[in-house]
Order: sequence, then C-alpha cells, then structure tokens
Amino acid sequence: MSENERTRVLNLLRDGTITTEEAERLLDALEQSRKPEAKPVVLKDSRGRKPKKLRIVVDNAEANNGKAKVNVSIPISLIRSLGPIALSSIPKKTKQELEESGVDAAAILAQVEELIESGTEEDFVNVDTGNGEGESSSKVRIYVE
Repeated sequence: MSENERTRVLNLLRDGTITTEEAERLLDALEQSRKPEAKPVVLKDSRGRKPKKLRIVVDNAEANNGKAKVNVSIPISLIRSLGPIALSSIPKKTKQELEESGVDAAAILAQVEELIESGTEEDFVNVDTGNGEGESSSKVRIYVE
C-alpha cells in the first residue's frame, strides 16, 4: 500500500467521514490489493513425471514434405504462472481493440485452464484448410499432451 493511500484513509478517519472499523477494513483491503498472489511454479509433479504441455502444431504437408511448419510446446505450469502476468502486460489500447473485435483474452486463458483441468484428450483447435485439388492444404492443431 502506498503511503498516500494510507494517509488518505487516516485523514478520512480523522475528519469523522468514516468509522474506525471502516478505516480498518479499507487499510486491510488496500494491503491485500498490493500483495500479488504467488502460485508456486512446479516443473514436475510429485512423482517426477514430466508436466503436461500445450502443443500448437501447424502442418503444411505439400510445402514441407510432411514436416511441421510450426511446432510449439509450452509447459502448462508456465501458462499458469505467466498467463496472468501476460494479461496484465497487454497495453490498454490493445486490450480495447481486442475487446472491440470480440476477443476477451482473460476469458480465453480461463477456458484453456478449464480444458486443461478437465483432462480432455480432444483437440482444443483442429482446422484443415485447402481442398486437395492443386491447392496446398494446411492443418492447425492445439491440444494438451
């Protein structure tokens, strides 16, 4: 809590605008809002197994002879630890533009967390493009392994 906020609450108390109990609740709330919620980063579970990973794979079979064009593997523990930090780091203008376009980054992160917790074996995203008639085809998959 900043000294300015604390002084402001104490001045309200001194002026009789708020009661002692209200001042105490405000000071407690200010203190709690300043404490970051620390979640431990666990890279392996208690049995030493590798953590689950979020996989993002973009294949373009014709152009790359069957090799993945994009192959990203992100540990779930990293998403859980850095996701909230990343959300709070998005510039206000960008957040506003995303919201105007109907994209809620916090809701997306929450849905990913929910899908991970549910233990689903299905793909989150599975998109095939191209018609196979001379047009190159691509496949996008996002899943947990």
